[in-house]
Amino acid sequence: MGEWFDPDGADVVTCRDAFRLLWQALRRHWDDAVLMGSPSQTGRDLWSRTIPTTGKWAGGYPVLSEELRSLLHATGGQGRTELILPPRVPEQLPALVEYDRTFAYAKHLWKSPVGTPRRITAARFAAMTEQEQVKALMSCSHWNVRVTVPAGWNHVGLLPAPVTGDRAWVYPSEPGATFTTWAGGAEVHLALSNHLMPWKVEILGGLLFEDGKPLDEWGKRLKSAWAGLNNLSKMHGDERQRTAAYLASRAVRSVLLFGLGGFAQRPRLVSGTTPVGEALPAGVEILGQDGEVVTWQRHAGFSRDPYAHPEWAAYVWSGARAALLDMKYRQGKEVIGHAGALHARPGTVVYFGTDGIALTERQMWPYRGEVGDYLLKGHLTGPVEHPTSQEQYLKLRGLGRTELAEKGTEQQ
Repeated sequence: MGEWFDPDGADVVTCRDAFRLLWQALRRHWDDAVLMGSPSQTGRDLWSRTIPTTGKWAGGYPVLSEELRSLLHATGGQGRTELILPPRVPEQLPALVEYDRTFAYAKHLWKSPVGTPRRITAARFAAMTEQEQVKALMSCSHWNVRVTVPAGWNHVGLLPAPVTGDRAWVYPSEPGATFTTWAGGAEVHLALSNHLMPWKVEILGGLLFEDGKPLDEWGKRLKSAWAGLNNLSKMHGDERQRTAAYLASRAVRSVLLFGLGGFAQRPRLVSGTTPVGEALPAGVEILGQDGEVVTWQRHAGFSRDPYAHPEWAAYVWSGARAALLDMKYRQGKEVIGHAGALHARPGTVVYFGTDGIALTERQMWPYRGEVGDYLLKGHLTGPVEHPTSQEQYLKLRGLGRTELAEKGTEQQ
């Protein structure tokens, strides 16, 4: 049950009602919807019912080569998780204020990469006009870049850098720091054009996809189901049903979140043992050894699963990371406001957590209840000792949420 939503003390009857409401909400958009054994399976099953039956992509979308899937698997990081430590922020925090992007990933499904990408070399990118370069970066793309943090930069890092020997990512922000990495076009464009100070970014190469909409219909239906349940959780006259509707709305979020992650399709791992003294199979990683056998594992490559689309997951994750830094509020085509870390004062951002950030002061970011909007989620009055670990931060976050719930607030 915890995979679908956090019951948070709800009783069994309420949780049963939540699953019933979830099924009913999905059936309004898929008349043959079925709740599978997990949110991931459910998400992929629902998506399969939106595959076009006419046009260029009738019957499904082509799966990339194993080479490209391996590249995206290795270089397409997920959500940003970063605790920013002193001296970049104060030892004593005047407050700890948490903002969470509402149903964040749903905002980034309207466009996705499709087909086999064109490989763009450094020379080819340099030969483009400035307008062509901007168009390439704003298209569905994935770039290998050499980055230098500009002199005088005093804010958070903008682009992820891999940690050698680990699957984690860091976000360098020290002026003069230089690193080579991969990032989505939205992040690269933000680094080059942010309103504070442009970074130096050298394009070493990239993958430029055709812009398509393979997740758009799936996302629209899930957003509609979520919105209906979210409204019910506020308007229903019965408290149990309000709670059940809230849990069901969280389950829709899990269907989208885990369904999207399912498209990433990690490589399969095979493990085995070999008697000590005998030659090990090629390409294995040794896990352990006792007196008689060596235990090992190795990558067995990728399956030819028609649902294997790491390019979709990587593109959405990249867009969400960029929106943690700079998100535009639009009215029609007009930009009417901004939110995100780069619109907070330097030295006030304490934590990034996938689709939310924590700061030392309140922000004037409007909340309209739309997907992607920054919702004030917690406020812990200071002074607060700066957390030295993620575990400490999560404890403080819980205290901040409790304080906000008790005191109440108005977000403009």
